[in-house]
This record gives sequence, structure tokens and C-alpha cells, in this order.
Amino acid sequence: MNSSADTIIAPLAPAHSSETTDRILNAAERLFADQGIQGVSIRDITHAAEVNLAAINYHFGTKHALAVAVFRRRMVPLNEKRLALLSEAEARAGVQPVPLETVLEALIRPAVEQGFSTPDGTAAFMRLLGRMFSEPNPGIQPAIHALMDELRLRFDAALLRASPGLTAEELFWRMSFVIGTLHHSLFLCGKLDCLPPALRHELDADLLTKRLVSFAAAGFRSASPV
Repeated sequence: MNSSADTIIAPLAPAHSSETTDRILNAAERLFADQGIQGVSIRDITHAAEVNLAAINYHFGTKHALAVAVFRRRMVPLNEKRLALLSEAEARAGVQPVPLETVLEALIRPAVEQGFSTPDGTAAFMRLLGRMFSEPNPGIQPAIHALMDELRLRFDAALLRASPGLTAEELFWRMSFVIGTLHHSLFLCGKLDCLPPALRHELDADLLTKRLVSFAAAGFRSASPV
């Protein structure tokens, strides 16, 4: 028979692993979004997730690894969908550039659909992304950039082909504006009280995607200010 000490330190059973991991990730995401990564302790996360310290050590090891896992959970499947849509569009286009609106839709639609399918989680993640922009964390930033490297390279190349004459410098700024608009829109959709009452019934993933693509395409086609 196992001793009580053995029972406490034994790894969690596989049947409970996914549920426990999700609970920890959900709690960490909310707390990091509200207080920043630096402002949250492991004790705060164990309390919010209703798990013990051994569970976090078993599944993640450190707070740094847990923070990276929070980002990976949202960003990896999202970016896989984006790249798949871009690959399909490139296959259809053959040797021709993919149309600008099609490239932008491949970037925007998966994020909007994810936001509408998991509104609570997406709202917290949008707040967390906002914090990462305003309060960069040197320990986490390289991992976040690594998650975006392939996406950035593929979409930058497609957007430059779709926008003849656009410089790399101008592309950087226009993409920054598009991503900022996308994040702000998803944040609004996660906080209905921020919208005028007359607009709340119009919330729809497809319509929001079309609005964002139209807005972004107009920005990309606008004359360079320099």
C-alpha cells in the first residue's frame, strides 16, 4: 500500500491531466492579463486554479514556462490556421500574387473566428497581449517573437507581392496598424458594455472579418506619406 506521502507527490493521473492543465492555463491567463506576469505569483495561480504547487511543477515546471504555455495555447493553433489559409490561396494563385484582400483575410479571419468561439478566453488574452506591448517582459519576449517568426515572414512576403511599390518600412507600419485594429476590435467584442447598445446585436464573426479586411485593404492601398 502506498503511503500518504507517496500519494501527494505522485504525478497526476492522465485522465485528469488535460482538465488540470486547462484550469491552470485559464487561471494564469486571467491573472497575467489583469496584473501582468511580474505581478502574479505561483501561489496566486494555484489559489485561482484550485490546484496545489505540485500540479504546476508537474505540468509546467516554472512560472516562465507557464507564461510561454499561455501564449502557445492561443497562438500556435491560430497561426497554423492562418498559414494554412495563405498556403491554399497561394496554390490557387499559382505564379500570380495572391490578391491583397485574400492575404488580409487569411491573417484576420482565424483570429476573429477564434474570438467569437471562445469570447471569455479571447478577451483575457487580448488584455494580456496589450500588456505585453505596454509592459514588455524580457524573459518572455523572445519566445513570443519565435512563435511569430514564420507567420511574419510568410505574410510579409505575400503582402509585398500583393502591394507593388510598398517598402519594407511602410509594410512594418501598416501591419502594425492592422494588428492593432484587429486586437482592439476583438477586445471590444469581448466587452459588450464598451459598444453602443444599438451595435451589440450586430456582432458576427463573418461581418466583422469583412469590415476589418475592407478597412485594412484601404490602408494598404493608401498613398505613402513619405
